[in-house]
Amino acid sequence: MRSLIFLGFLAVALQVNAQQGFVSIDCGMDGSTSYNDTVTGIKYDPDAKYINSGVNYKINKTFLETGIPVQAETLRSFPNGSRNCYTINGIIQGDKYLIRGLFFHGNYDGRTPVAFEIHLGMNFSRPVNITDPSDLIWGEIMTVAQDNSFSVCLVNINSGTPFISALELRHIGSKDVYKDVTQTNSLLLYARANTGDAAQDIRYPDDAYDRIWEPFVTPTVWADINSSQPIRTSPGDAFQVPAAVMATAVTPANGTSLTFYVGVGTGVVYYVYMHFADFNALSQTENRMFDVFVNDELKVSSFKPEYLQSTHISLSVTSAPGTEVADKFTLTSTSGSSFPPILNAIEVYGVIPLQ
Repeated sequence: MRSLIFLGFLAVALQVNAQQGFVSIDCGMDGSTSYNDTVTGIKYDPDAKYINSGVNYKINKTFLETGIPVQAETLRSFPNGSRNCYTINGIIQGDKYLIRGLFFHGNYDGRTPVAFEIHLGMNFSRPVNITDPSDLIWGEIMTVAQDNSFSVCLVNINSGTPFISALELRHIGSKDVYKDVTQTNSLLLYARANTGDAAQDIRYPDDAYDRIWEPFVTPTVWADINSSQPIRTSPGDAFQVPAAVMATAVTPANGTSLTFYVGVGTGVVYYVYMHFADFNALSQTENRMFDVFVNDELKVSSFKPEYLQSTHISLSVTSAPGTEVADKFTLTSTSGSSFPPILNAIEVYGVIPLQ
């Protein structure tokens, strides 16, 4: 029995240590006591020690329903001042961080729509538009710390009262992860999708960096497949996609091509990261090989996913200026391929040059 108790204590200690570099703030939460989220195990703190302005609110009771995270039940609203800022200290200058905000209006003041901006220091701003009080909105950026603190500000643009429900910061210590995040470029998340038969979001503790992998609704022309075998990640893998995400995938229901569209606006430079792992143990005479096209232009030739091991394709794309037409991505089997293409997960990030 003592050994079981010790093992239980060790598991808790490892989980706590794994959260080093996490700052998780439940905005608008009363009191001074932290709590552990029952879904992720992540420790959340009240926001009073990070900001000295704003008013705490709870969402309208009619919006208290299963499916919203507990952090969305409260919020901090900023009816006064044009710029109200959270200050997060203890940052390692020059290291990468994931910074994420949650916004859930919940009809707390009966006033929607509302629009405002969220700023990260002086280098980045993003509009937040709330048209429906039931919308659950996440905003996320990966960036290199320019100083030993972060200043996250809610800015009034005279279109309603700014507010925020939660603020999360995750330290990404490895320099091998997301090498496209640099001193001069940050990445703004557009989409992070777990394709295949995924029933719910996957995040920490499956994902050490607490990225949120959302289920992707499979089109009828695609088929879900999955693996009962564990998926390996190579040492030094720049993406470290969780095995739980890589264990599901999609493939054409019929035919030899997968086609999807990405729309991020006009004249935008963005990255598309596609993640693959083959579930079929192929014989010496079999293979799964495909080409990748963007707007019918060949970008990757004869790509071959590894069996039960994460492999990746990284593409930089510039959307056409002056048009709202989405970019077309097509994965097409090569002429000698024994199996159609697969896709396990996908991420889309816009490039944000630092001023």
